[in-house]
Amino acid sequence: MQKPIFPTAVIALLLLAPLAQAGNSRAAARLDRLLGATRSLTARFTETVVNANAATVRQASGYVAIAKPGRFRWDYRKPYRQLIVADGKTLWIYDPGLEQVTVKPEPGALAAGPAALLAGEADISRNFRVSLLPRHGGLDWLRLVPRSKNADYTAIELGLAAHDEIRVMRLVSRLGQTTRIKFSDVRRNPAIPVAQFRFVPPAGVDVVRDTSPPGPSTGGS
Repeated sequence: MQKPIFPTAVIALLLLAPLAQAGNSRAAARLDRLLGATRSLTARFTETVVNANAATVRQASGYVAIAKPGRFRWDYRKPYRQLIVADGKTLWIYDPGLEQVTVKPEPGALAAGPAALLAGEADISRNFRVSLLPRHGGLDWLRLVPRSKNADYTAIELGLAAHDEIRVMRLVSRLGQTTRIKFSDVRRNPAIPVAQFRFVPPAGVDVVRDTSPPGPSTGGS
C-alpha cells in the first residue's frame, strides 16, 4: 500500500494570512474571515484517496497541530507512521519504516504555489479563483481553483460547518485522483506547546538534507 504524501495544500490553507477579496466576493470574504481568525488549530483527521475510477487506493488517519506563522505537526498514525514537523525555519519528514529523516529549509520547501501561502509569500487573489458551491452534506462549500497551469491539482474544496469550522477538504489532482480529508475534534486557537513543533532525529536513522529547488509538484505559481 502506498504511504501517505505530505498534504502541503492542506497545511497552507489552514495557515493562510488574511486574504484580499478575490473572485466571488462573498466566498473570498468568508474565507478571509475564517482563516484570518485562526491563529492555531488541532484536529484528528482521516484521509481517503480515490482514483479516476472511484476506487479507493489509500486510507490513512492521524493528528494535526498548526500554529502561525509556519509551524505545524502532521502526524500520520495509521496504517503507517509518518511525521512531518516544521518550526517556521526547518521542515522535517520522518519515515520510521525507512529509518530516514529528510530535512529541508522550510521557505525553500514551501516556496511554490499553495505551499507558499504557509510562509505568507503568496497572494491568494493572484494564485486562486474562489467561488461558492451549493450546500450539501450539511456543509457549506467553497472552491479554490489555481490560476497556475503548472499546479498538479485542478481544485481544492472546503466543506464548512457552523461557525465556519473546516470539516472536510477535497483536493482533485490532474491525474484524476481525489483526496478527501475529514477533520474531527477540531479546536481553534488552543495553546499548543512549542515542543510539538520541534524535532530531533532519532539515533541511528539516515538524515538526508534536501536542498533542491521546489518544482511543479508543489503547485508552482
